[in-house]
Amino acid sequence: VVIVETREHGPNILHELERLAQVCDSGTKVIVIGGVNDIELYREMIRQGVNEYLVAPLSPLQVIEAISGLYNDSSAPPIGKVFAFVGARGGVGASTVAHNVAWSIGQDQQIATTILDLDIAFGTAGLNFNQDMNQGIAEALASPERLDDMLLDRLLVKHTGHLNLFVSPAQLDRENEITPEAIETVVEVVRQTVPCVVLDIPHIWAPWVKHALAAADEIIITANPDLSSLRNGKNIFDLLNTARPNDHQVKVVLNQVGVPRRPEIPVKDFGEAMGAAPEMVIPFDPVLFATAANNGQMVCELNPQARASQCFRDLAQRLTGRAPKVEVKQSRGLSFDFLKRKKAG
Repeated sequence: VVIVETREHGPNILHELERLAQVCDSGTKVIVIGGVNDIELYREMIRQGVNEYLVAPLSPLQVIEAISGLYNDSSAPPIGKVFAFVGARGGVGASTVAHNVAWSIGQDQQIATTILDLDIAFGTAGLNFNQDMNQGIAEALASPERLDDMLLDRLLVKHTGHLNLFVSPAQLDRENEITPEAIETVVEVVRQTVPCVVLDIPHIWAPWVKHALAAADEIIITANPDLSSLRNGKNIFDLLNTARPNDHQVKVVLNQVGVPRRPEIPVKDFGEAMGAAPEMVIPFDPVLFATAANNGQMVCELNPQARASQCFRDLAQRLTGRAPKVEVKQSRGLSFDFLKRKKAG
């Protein structure tokens, strides 16, 4: 690709292009940046083999879009969207939120989804889905250049027809030095196989974590309504929004809201301090979540009518933009028609 900028007008630009053509290979793609918005000039340049003509001044996105358009293949299969879940601090339930939302995308919306558990030492995806596997994402990150469709199929756990798990071994004797390049390679391979990829990112701060978050299509921060979550979540929120000015704003989920006798920051005040209202507020329900965790089930699977289950379904729908294909059965209320019939009799 050759990008040239010129201050010439009309025939002078065409003359310069003729000189350029003499030193370019036949397959060279050319983008011309000029200062004249002339449709006739544009058509003549396209006729002579120029791929794109842009009028200055330009934004970086316009240049990126022009270059990307040169290689856009409409026949190529689409790549999946990446949803990155991270906690504002440890213990806020970011993994639980990630797993339940992924389950809802796969089960309720019937969209093929893969969870990448990136917490190599203490990952919980295997426990939460009652799956035990010694191999997993650690092997892929150790040798990302070897990862292809065949190896990926061997390392993945097929939990349901629409949900795959890339689990972590949860072994402390393995010291894996994760690099941003390894994360990028693994995610790119996975997103070419499924429409949705969920990254369960541990609460640490390292170059590969920042890279994985910045490269995701959507970022979801899980926090509790306390001061520590607010401070950390605000720092992550501001940093990533600044680094991604042209992407979707980072979403915030408040989890474990309403713990008895625990002083909490009101949801409204939390949103004002954060700079964005929480995307979802998940109520504190220790019995439901503990039972689901002990059974190796998702909350939506254990009790579809629970308020937390509806929160996960709503968040999944907002992320994908699709309504559930599987209708959730609603519990039927009590009928008092027999009393009316008895009175009438």
